[in-house]
Amino acid sequence: QCLQNDFVQPIGMHDKLPNALHIGHAESKRLMGEHPQEGILMQLMSWAFESEDVTLINIRDWHDASDPTQKAHLEQFGLHCIQDTEGAEFVFESVRKQNKDVVINASGLNDFVDTELEKTVDTFKNEKIKVGLIGVWTEAKISFLAYELATRYPNFELAICSALTASSSTHMHYVSVEQLKKILGVQLFSSATEFANYLTEEKNE
Repeated sequence: QCLQNDFVQPIGMHDKLPNALHIGHAESKRLMGEHPQEGILMQLMSWAFESEDVTLINIRDWHDASDPTQKAHLEQFGLHCIQDTEGAEFVFESVRKQNKDVVINASGLNDFVDTELEKTVDTFKNEKIKVGLIGVWTEAKISFLAYELATRYPNFELAICSALTASSSTHMHYVSVEQLKKILGVQLFSSATEFANYLTEEKNE
């Protein structure tokens, strides 16, 4: 969810935020690691692109500044993730295999509105599958997506890894994670390794 430069690209402690929706130095560092190309997020994405047991759906914030239907959103949150700009690029582009993931372009707060997400996820609607959510923002896009998935697909098992999600502040992140667990019954993992193992392990009968 929105693992793009404009949201999570590492910045210095005293650097000005590149836009109003960037998660900031502390949360970016926690998510991306001290050395981003070798950090936990990049390791997880490398594993996911290599795994034969994982279906990858990357939701990408994607805006057209000339589109009048997006004007209000961009006025509220400021310019961000403008299509075909560096800010809209995935932070894991160096390990990405384009034939391995499905990219969903979304321009609003609900990823199911005016996107191909429903069509894509409906492929699995009659299956009991495990769905892992990572990315930003925990209290907004991640929470909204979890709610939509939980209510539309009650047979899905939803999971989140606190180390692979981030928010506007570390405090807000952990409050939101607990709310997802308490209200929606989302399974919570603190370890990326346990999260990955959970997603690919065979379900015990």
